[in-house]
Amino acid sequence: MKAYIVCDLEGVAGIVDFEKQCDEKGAYYQQAIRVATLELNALVEGLIEGGADEIYAWPGHCDFPGGIDFELLHPECKLVMHAGDGGPAGVDGSFDAMILHGFHAMAGAPHGVLSHSFYQLLNNVWFGEEKVGEIAMNMYTFAEAKVPTIMVTGDQAAVQEAEKLVPNIVGVPVKWGLGEKKKLGALSESRALSLSPEKSRMKIREAARNAISRVDEFKPIQINKPFTLKVEYIKPEYADRKMGIPWVNRVDTCTISKICNSLEDVIF
Repeated sequence: MKAYIVCDLEGVAGIVDFEKQCDEKGAYYQQAIRVATLELNALVEGLIEGGADEIYAWPGHCDFPGGIDFELLHPECKLVMHAGDGGPAGVDGSFDAMILHGFHAMAGAPHGVLSHSFYQLLNNVWFGEEKVGEIAMNMYTFAEAKVPTIMVTGDQAAVQEAEKLVPNIVGVPVKWGLGEKKKLGALSESRALSLSPEKSRMKIREAARNAISRVDEFKPIQINKPFTLKVEYIKPEYADRKMGIPWVNRVDTCTISKICNSLEDVIF
């Protein structure tokens, strides 16, 4: 059985400060990616115990090294390296399942922890009437290859966001938002209640074993096509830059729209 793990950093236990923990120049970045990698390793252990025999992970936080400490990586996990942060690479129909690890909710999510959508210049993104963030985008990307999403780890708001799309998804909340502390563009510092790293790893390992053993119960989510993409930026000048692109229309000072026939037509 073959599984693909999409990794982020903001949803890992104990991560509450983007500048200090999630930025490569931050004082606690190395600690943060070490904790994230140990969480990933627990996830890999659970998948193996549940029947997976081939596991890939894509470190999707920023660019290289992507929020993972390569030296600490589980020996049975293959890492998709230097693929950038524009989306997971190497996705095809040979995978039986996708797992979201260390994820955050979309921008503006109530009680979110470091919640944001894609990058700092965006406020909101819609596919038709559905507001989407990185969770939905990754689910739809894998659904294009007919691969279901079976599990998500992250803060409680992220788990709830995933459950709206896949009601039977196996969710592991490792922290709970207590309110944003300070805005940093579209990102923030967050007050949160977090499990310890060891407790988080225990829960993730058990959940992964359960999820992969039930893989036949999950189906890829569907998106109706064509759909209208709407992107709301934090400033008008960012919307201005998209106006020379074919088929892009202006909705308001900060928002553009575009008819998309597939995910390949999506622009941010």
